[in-house]
Amino acid sequence: MSRIRRALTAIAGALALTAGFPALASAANYPERPIKIVIPYSAGGGTDQFIRIVAKRASETLGQPITIINKPGGSTVIGMKSVIAAEPDGYTLLVSTNTSYTLIPYVMTPKPYSPEESLDYIGVVGETAMVITAHSSMPDTLAQVMANAKKDPGGYTYATYGVGSSTHLAGEMFMNDTGVSFQHIPYKGVEAVAALAGGQVNLMVDGVNAASAMIKAGKTKPLVVLQHKRSEFLPDTPTLTEAGYPSVNASTISYVMSAPKGTPVPIINKLHATFSEALRDPDVLKQIRSVQTSPAYLGPEEAKLFVARQSEAFIDLVKKKGIAF
Repeated sequence: MSRIRRALTAIAGALALTAGFPALASAANYPERPIKIVIPYSAGGGTDQFIRIVAKRASETLGQPITIINKPGGSTVIGMKSVIAAEPDGYTLLVSTNTSYTLIPYVMTPKPYSPEESLDYIGVVGETAMVITAHSSMPDTLAQVMANAKKDPGGYTYATYGVGSSTHLAGEMFMNDTGVSFQHIPYKGVEAVAALAGGQVNLMVDGVNAASAMIKAGKTKPLVVLQHKRSEFLPDTPTLTEAGYPSVNASTISYVMSAPKGTPVPIINKLHATFSEALRDPDVLKQIRSVQTSPAYLGPEEAKLFVARQSEAFIDLVKKKGIAF
């Protein structure tokens, strides 16, 4: 090899080695400016309340403001796409419920986005149990409701936050596993809660956090927590097992945090560590429990596996039930 060629090869090698330095340097100094967290839901909902509490503490650790941006619409697609299109620099993040990652992409035509190709997972940061609630005029127990529903399939209506929402999927899962049939009535956001409280529908599948206000007001009543252990937030409400359905799948609303694909791994890891630390803060724990939410600490790889497993189960259910937009 000639002296010139050796020199050129050496230069090329040096350039290759230093190509990643700017990204590494940027990650080491991260964050150097304010961070945005996009939530594809309206302000005031369960996701919004939860992440505002945790983000405030994380902001103190990171030394930069964290702004919450609400971008509802399109069954979370509008907010999801805005993050996917952002620079993968750690300054635009996303927090949404699990179905934005595990269901929405697979029931819409054309497919709006591909989570595995468009996003990097930071972690699963929180969760809330789901519950079946009933209008105050309904029977007091799930057993009575189920007996009536089996005599008159589709005679009872149930509200959700829309086709493809986590509440819709939980309802379909419950009906699939128990063999009961309720008539699905989709609503836009909190309209579903008002419809149940007003008696326009008989039942609703909801997160414990969102359902609590109407339960406390006596306008609705909980029939069963869609878990196999009692909820600390509805301690007197029976579980699936206690209600006689030990083999029915549990349903949980999980809050998944992610970033645009290509975000440097050191930034992803720093964000996971920071939010996990915030979730262990006693004051933060007190506040999130006041909105009936529990912390979760799944890291990037665990979150990726969680999404993959849920996607597989949900896609099978979607095909069986013919759920589509």
